[in-house]
Amino acid sequence: MTRAVPGILAGRGSPSTRLPMIRPNAQTPLDPATDAALLLRRIGFATLALALPLASLVSRRAAVVLVPIGVILLSIAALIEAPRWFAGNIRASIFSRAGLTLWALVGWAVLSLIWSPYTGSATEKAANLFLAVALGFAGAAALPERMRASNLNLAALGAGTAAIFALGLLLTEALGPVDSRAADAAGSVERGISVVLIMSWPALAWLLSRERGLTALGLALVVGLLALSRIEDGEAMAMLCGAIAFGAVSANRIVGARLMGGIMAGLMLLAPLLPFLLLPFFRLSPAVFSTVGAGLDIWADIISSRPVQLITGHGLDTVLRGRTTGALPLEVPTTILFETWYELGLVGAATAALCLYFAVSAAGRMPGALAAGGVAAYVTAFALAALGFASFQTWWLMTLTAVALLFTAIARGQYRTERPVAPLSRRPKAPNLHAGQ
Repeated sequence: MTRAVPGILAGRGSPSTRLPMIRPNAQTPLDPATDAALLLRRIGFATLALALPLASLVSRRAAVVLVPIGVILLSIAALIEAPRWFAGNIRASIFSRAGLTLWALVGWAVLSLIWSPYTGSATEKAANLFLAVALGFAGAAALPERMRASNLNLAALGAGTAAIFALGLLLTEALGPVDSRAADAAGSVERGISVVLIMSWPALAWLLSRERGLTALGLALVVGLLALSRIEDGEAMAMLCGAIAFGAVSANRIVGARLMGGIMAGLMLLAPLLPFLLLPFFRLSPAVFSTVGAGLDIWADIISSRPVQLITGHGLDTVLRGRTTGALPLEVPTTILFETWYELGLVGAATAALCLYFAVSAAGRMPGALAAGGVAAYVTAFALAALGFASFQTWWLMTLTAVALLFTAIARGQYRTERPVAPLSRRPKAPNLHAGQ
């Protein structure tokens, strides 16, 4: 009997006594619901990372359509896979310190509809702001704790492919004839280039976190050439500011993130002092700066003549509609610094400054190269808005939401970046014969 046991365990016994062979490498079949959730998550993330930068080059409203679709697909996947976990994530993010500050800003913007003279357009603007923030919270809560590298590779693929495609479109536009259709296409390309530039930061951060230096260098060169094509509109200057922030955070993550967050929050909070500080220099400058100087002069007059509105603001959407109706001169600054103070006052500006500081601080705490990439993305977006580019337009808000979700997903895909160090030698130690003497 004792001799028969090894034969039976090895599979050489009779059919009635043979034990089933255990295969440790055999994969258990997945649940159909899990398969559906994985597929929806992949499609949703591909919509944000791959389809958005490419579609933005040919359609002006690509971000307005694709970002909600991507977030909805991610949310459905999370509801199928773990609904309680999804609800708990949303609850935790909303009631966090940064979440409450951001919702306070949205609430104040909605409250300003009471004293805004343009209630109709201001309501639409407030709804777009609320939608962008809600999509950001829902998308971040729907992302799993561990993102697959196969999904995250789409961020680099989308940014690189869109950058090359944009250079091709610019070359075609330069060589082709000029007509009305070409002008409309050029407007879409210009807007799409801005989307590609801001979405290149999470792609670069992902490549650097995976130690793909040559691929990251190639993407940086293509994006740099693309930024140089927009040097007159400020995108090149904004990308340069982002590159400086990337270098500062790479040198010292804690100090660099705090420095960049403090600078942006300080500019937002102390913006009413800027016209009084800068006007003497612009009045002595050549005539090329006359437009900027005139805008600062009007800003200083508004602050001096309406000090009460510095607290509450004039209401949402009063800058754009005021310029359209003639209530404000056309020379007023289009920067987000003036718009925030004029529309939302001190309360809105202080809340926005806190949101900026919390966001940059959170980006600085991300692992590895993500900290430098996240802070660089925030600095680039803030520089674009400070230079007067698409501060509160819906497509730009949706694009920033997608960028934030990409960084969140990449941060959750870093769990396999560190490997245990293999021992130098597996040779067993010789026994000490004199240990017992």
